[in-house]
Amino acid sequence: MITFPADSKLSSHRSLIARHAQLPCVVTVVSLFAVFGCSFFPVKTGTPLYSTGRPVLPPIQAAPESIQLEIFFLERPAQDHLLTTDLWKEVDQLGGLSTETRDSLTANGLRVGNVSSNPPPAVQKLLGMSAEIPADSSENARPIMGRRQYLASGVETEIPTGIIHERCEFQLREGQTTRRIEYDNVGGVLRMKANRLQEGWVRIDFQPEIHYGEKQMRRAAAEEEWELRLSQKMDIRFAQRFSLKMNVGEMVMITATTKDEGSLGDRFFCHQDRGLKKQRILIIRVVDSGQSAASLAR
Repeated sequence: MITFPADSKLSSHRSLIARHAQLPCVVTVVSLFAVFGCSFFPVKTGTPLYSTGRPVLPPIQAAPESIQLEIFFLERPAQDHLLTTDLWKEVDQLGGLSTETRDSLTANGLRVGNVSSNPPPAVQKLLGMSAEIPADSSENARPIMGRRQYLASGVETEIPTGIIHERCEFQLREGQTTRRIEYDNVGGVLRMKANRLQEGWVRIDFQPEIHYGEKQMRRAAAEEEWELRLSQKMDIRFAQRFSLKMNVGEMVMITATTKDEGSLGDRFFCHQDRGLKKQRILIIRVVDSGQSAASLAR
C-alpha cells in the first residue's frame, strides 16, 4: 500500500473550511430556538409553561342570548341530619308538579326542591358546611365540584353524577309494580335542556338516564342527521322526566331520598367511601336567562 504524508498546511486549511461550513448550521439552530423556544423537547404533562399566572388566551365570551347556569355538586355523609330532615323543612319540594310525576319521583328515591334567590338558613348552612368533609376522603369524591354552563335555548347537555358502580341492581317502581334490573359499569346521568321563556325566566327539563355497559361507537341523533359517537347503552327513564320554571337567581336541588336502598335516586347519588355512605346533591342556579332575539335586534 502506498501512503502519503500528511500536509499540515492542507489539514489546517481543511479545518478552517469545515468550521466555516458549520457556522450557518449553528446560526440556523440558534434562530429556531429563538422562534420556538424549547418546544423541540418534550414537556411533562402538568408542567406549567408560564409562571406569570395570567392566561395565554383571553377568556371566551358567551353569546348574549346564552342561558347561563351554575352547576355544582355537594357531598356529605348520607346520615347527616341536615340532609335527612332540616334541609327539606325549608325547601319547596315541587308542589307545582303533577301528582303523577311527583309520586313517580318519590317512589324511585328522587328528591327535588326549588330554592328562591334568597336561600333559607338550612341551604346557607349546607353550602357553608361543605368544606367539613375531608377533601382526601376518596379519589373520586370531593366536597364540591362544578362549572358554569352556557347553553343556547333549546340545547341539551348531560350532567353525570360522577358515581360509577361496577355492577348494581336497580329497583324501579312503576305504579303498583316493582321491577328489578341489573347492569354492569353503571353511571347516572341527568339530561338537561334549558329554554328561555321571557326576560328573567327559563324552563329547565330534566331526563334521568341510566348509562351502562362498555363504551362503543354508536349511532346518535344529531341536529340534521345521525352520527357516530363513543357512548354507552342507555336506559331512559321517561316516567321520571320533570320540568321546572325558574327565575334568575333561583336554584334547584336534586338528590336521593334517605330511604329505599337500591332505588334510582340511591344509585345515582349515593356511594360507599371507606365504609361510610356518602350522598351527593346536584344544585343548579340560574345566573342569566339570556337576551331575546327582539332585544338583540334593537
